[in-house]
Amino acid sequence: MGTPLPASALTFTNGGARVGPRDVHSGQSVEFFIGMQSPEAVSNVTITFEIRPYTLSGGISPSAVHKQVVTGQSFSAGETKPYTRTGPTTLVPGDYLWMTKATNAAGTIVYFEAGRVVDNYTFHVNSGPSRYRRGINLMDLGNAGHVLPGTYGTTYSKPTLESLRFLKERGHDVVRIPFMWERIQPDLNKGLDTAYKSLLLQTLQDAYAVGLKVIVDMHNYGRYTSGGVTRAFGEAGGPTSAQYANAWSLIASAIKADARAYSAVYAYDIMNEPHDLPAAEGTLSSAISISSFEPGLEGWVAQSTEGVVREARGGQGSMKLSGTAAKQDNNVFGARLYSSTKSTSITNGRTFQAKVFVPTATPGSVRARMVMTSMDWLTNYFGEEFPITKGIENRVYFNPDEALWASYKLIGIQFIVDGTAAGASHVFYVDQVSQGTRTGEIKPPRQWELYSQAAVDKLRYTNNDSTLIMVEGYSWSSTEEWPRNHPSKWITDKYNNTMYHAHIYMDALDHPEYPDDGGGKYRSHHDVYLAEARSKGLASVGAYTIARAKPFTDWVAAQGTQGFIGEYGWPSTQMHPNDKGAWEADGEEFLEFLDGIGMGATMWASGSWEKLPACNILNAYELEPVFKPLSQAAVIERHRGNP
Repeated sequence: MGTPLPASALTFTNGGARVGPRDVHSGQSVEFFIGMQSPEAVSNVTITFEIRPYTLSGGISPSAVHKQVVTGQSFSAGETKPYTRTGPTTLVPGDYLWMTKATNAAGTIVYFEAGRVVDNYTFHVNSGPSRYRRGINLMDLGNAGHVLPGTYGTTYSKPTLESLRFLKERGHDVVRIPFMWERIQPDLNKGLDTAYKSLLLQTLQDAYAVGLKVIVDMHNYGRYTSGGVTRAFGEAGGPTSAQYANAWSLIASAIKADARAYSAVYAYDIMNEPHDLPAAEGTLSSAISISSFEPGLEGWVAQSTEGVVREARGGQGSMKLSGTAAKQDNNVFGARLYSSTKSTSITNGRTFQAKVFVPTATPGSVRARMVMTSMDWLTNYFGEEFPITKGIENRVYFNPDEALWASYKLIGIQFIVDGTAAGASHVFYVDQVSQGTRTGEIKPPRQWELYSQAAVDKLRYTNNDSTLIMVEGYSWSSTEEWPRNHPSKWITDKYNNTMYHAHIYMDALDHPEYPDDGGGKYRSHHDVYLAEARSKGLASVGAYTIARAKPFTDWVAAQGTQGFIGEYGWPSTQMHPNDKGAWEADGEEFLEFLDGIGMGATMWASGSWEKLPACNILNAYELEPVFKPLSQAAVIERHRGNP
């Protein structure tokens, strides 16, 4: 057994350090990682991290502009501990490095000191405008995603070299290339399809030849289709996070093995528009029954004019609600249980669970939620809305705000129905209401966060690939819904080279006469969307689009991270001649906004395939063989990237 080193002789070993990104702009944070190993057991270590300016000649400032101190650290003999620190977003332009020092608690003995003018410690903050890329989506490889695997030359194609060169000459510096997971990996856990992989690699090689960068986009919406059945992430029988991450590992490896193809890559967009993923329900433990409806209604009454009776259903007691729709959408039917009749306490658990059943004969699409109302009737706390599958028992969960428990008037269950007809009859059942402690729940946005982190980890640790990774948001990557789905950034990236990626289209409508519009369909003419914008107090569709984009762009700024608009677009005058160029003014307004905040974007869409102009209202260029810019081109070409 060796003799422990005296404290004065103890020297830590540097287990590796890195900074990322190394080139940023004011307002963007920089992350630093370092590993430290102690040869002997030691306790009460203080670690100081500092950011100091340095000069290109190698001089390091004696003064720190930022400092973080971690105290009370302990190491066992031979233990390596990793440390990751994030710098401030307030650094002025200049050259900086991270310095690290480990000492005893008094600071009188130095165990470790690192920080030199080399790449893995230094970074630069730029003074000019933010660097960003602008371009367009090319649909070819991802075309006809509903026809799988499809046939090359019949249902899908690839961008041609001439088309890529044309777009580069028009001023674009990046193209987003959607591809289909099922085409490049026909069987999960197996290798890549040689022919489709070659098409993707050839596209990247051609982009490299003309000087374009490429966003490589898995265009699958958080799903994989096998044997004609499409299953979502988190669904029974669906792709696991390991299978998804493995697919990206194989794809990135194939690209990296081709030097020209890899040189063309700007980013890996690891999944397009994940949406409607299943939740992991979790377990309600230590549950107590609030209402079983075996002896009767147990105090539940209608919230309004609904019929509420106790009825036996499926061999159990149940509360039956019935009512008539007053309109097509947002009909709310419900029942209440007053606290003066039956009260419950938070000590029984934070979560309510309602088991509900909706017959298949009930028309419309149905959601269910619970509600708690304050004693003064001023506060209604609504729970999450759960989509209901008819014909089977569903569970609805509710976690009321803690402040309401001390004094509340009632709890309730509500069914919300859309897509029905005024005068139609509706029936709903509540089989049981319980209370307990819920564990193991994974909500749909969190499901996507876990899958996306798995892909990032695989690319970073297995492939050791530092390429920029774009991560889209849950619910179609909507700019408007982003902060609600993702209150904070969620990706941990050892290279700190992640860019969050959102989508927005200008045809937002909240009008019963246009139930199937929005999301880039543009089924109506410009005056309809202008009226919608003005109903929101905004002067133009462009201004309304900016207001709808800001939840995402403000989130990016607040999180000190990078953002990108991967899809936006509007119809050409060739497709909507009666709009007489009104869309171009809105597009100009929106892109001026993106210029002002320094955010990159790729317009949807174009493609080399000759059938494209007839099948996509948002086409901005007719490419091969005519090479014709349409009305949107003049606008997007005025707002070029600043790479």
